[in-house]
Amino acid sequence: MDLGGGATALGLVLMSGLLIFLVVTPVAGVLADRLPRLSIIVACQLVSGAAQLFAAGMVLTGTATAGALAGLTMVAGAAGAFFQPAAKGLVPQLVPPGPMLVQANALLQICFNAVAILGPGLAGLVIAASSPGLILAWDGISFAVSAALFLTLRPSPGGRPERRRFLADLAEGWTAFVARRWLWALTVLSMVTSSCWAAGMSVLGPIYATQHLGGAAGWGLVNSAIGVGLACGSITSLLFPPVRVGLVLCAGAIPEALLLAGMAADAWLPVLAVTGALTGAAGTLNLIVWTSFLQETIPEEQLSRIVAANATVGSLLVPVAYAVTGPLADVVGVRAVLAGCGGVVVAGAVGVVSLREVRRLRASSHQGMASG
Repeated sequence: MDLGGGATALGLVLMSGLLIFLVVTPVAGVLADRLPRLSIIVACQLVSGAAQLFAAGMVLTGTATAGALAGLTMVAGAAGAFFQPAAKGLVPQLVPPGPMLVQANALLQICFNAVAILGPGLAGLVIAASSPGLILAWDGISFAVSAALFLTLRPSPGGRPERRRFLADLAEGWTAFVARRWLWALTVLSMVTSSCWAAGMSVLGPIYATQHLGGAAGWGLVNSAIGVGLACGSITSLLFPPVRVGLVLCAGAIPEALLLAGMAADAWLPVLAVTGALTGAAGTLNLIVWTSFLQETIPEEQLSRIVAANATVGSLLVPVAYAVTGPLADVVGVRAVLAGCGGVVVAGAVGVVSLREVRRLRASSHQGMASG
């Protein structure tokens, strides 16, 4: 934005990373099931760090352009696409199955949420006092430190599938994904909730805040409440792991619908803050439960491909939401789109919970995850 590109250039940079993520993730899942996951993770950290350091250098020297930053974002997006399936497949190689696996995922999420809450505020202070280039440089250095820390891990070898042609492995992973009705149904629900969140919160949220909440201060309160909810949901999953997994995953979508509906109804700001906290708590609880469930239920040699398929399908409609939400809001109004998004989320949750396979998903007696 300081370069004069405005919202269009910012959208280009953000979309470039997302689109490359969608293209690369299925390939990344196959490779993470074929190659040592730890090696993939370390390589991803080094590539991401290099991309951030290049970006920092261009910003600090005044040579950055929107096109160059978009290209580096694509490199980082590709590295992120390889990182996620490998990382989620690595956790079961480090932690034994059962309650410790759920606890490990909860602790990981607690750390992630803490950084997500503190990081942007710290970055804003540094940028205000100096330059965005310093934050990008620090980010690049942190990736290098992360790679060094990952190299200290000693995961169990884990099973590896028989080496076959790449396309055969890709097809086998997709077949394993669609063969589990509960899996693709819950993934579709994730696709619905992610796209409605992108439309209602990412695209329309700042506009709604300007029109109805008095600007950035009100919107900041709502987002702070969401952050508090993220922390509470992580701690809840650590102390009280849910038993009825399928019901929890479907019910976890309802607070998002309530938040979007509350915005559409021009609800009082404290009401939106409370609903935002519930949304954050439900979202992070769902993420931890879902990740642990997949790690316990899916065979280790297929896990990364299943995670990749879940991430790809779950994100498919997000670019569409980014593209159509603004023009649609210009036609029917911001609050009408928010109300529609809330209704779509409720319809998706009701539709998925109506499936018996989903309702029967539950934790086993030893608190590990098992499909009933």
